[in-house]
Amino acid sequence: MSLFVWETKVYGSYLKKLKITAQKNIVLKPAELIVNDTDHKVFNEDTNRLIQKIKGDILYLDPPYNQRQYATNYHLLETIAKYDNPKIHGKTGLRNYDNQKSAYCSRTKVKSAFKNLITNAKVKYIFLSYNNEGLMTAGDIKEIMSLRGKYGYFTKAYGRFKADKNRDYGADRTTEYLHYVICD
Repeated sequence: MSLFVWETKVYGSYLKKLKITAQKNIVLKPAELIVNDTDHKVFNEDTNRLIQKIKGDILYLDPPYNQRQYATNYHLLETIAKYDNPKIHGKTGLRNYDNQKSAYCSRTKVKSAFKNLITNAKVKYIFLSYNNEGLMTAGDIKEIMSLRGKYGYFTKAYGRFKADKNRDYGADRTTEYLHYVICD
């Protein structure tokens, strides 16, 4: 089995000085694909709408954890993927992302959107990657995922990512959860 891994970095703004890691040569390697007679589909639409149209065995979710919209942090990848020439604005050259704002980045909308997604998923197993500093608590997630069947989770502690030295971080470590439910 082949696995394609893309190491994601945040592209939210320009730096005054290039970091050492940004000065390394970029090495692009083709994905190792398994070519067979199985039908494959790729979708590009809102997850909560898509989930009502599809079914499968496993649903793996890795949504935003906080209020920062993905569209602002990954706008360069969006431009590469769309291969377009968007009108950009602001100091960092952002695309217009008004139609891409996620309910998963809103403290008032996230639980409702997540419950809608989980209850409408036509799958046997659901996995969710989420950390302890997210907009939803572990209790929120357990409550919602338990609606579908047998719930459990695994955890792993990591050194905390620190975006800058000027910010006060409450903890040196964060806990990543892999929540799961075996659907009834």
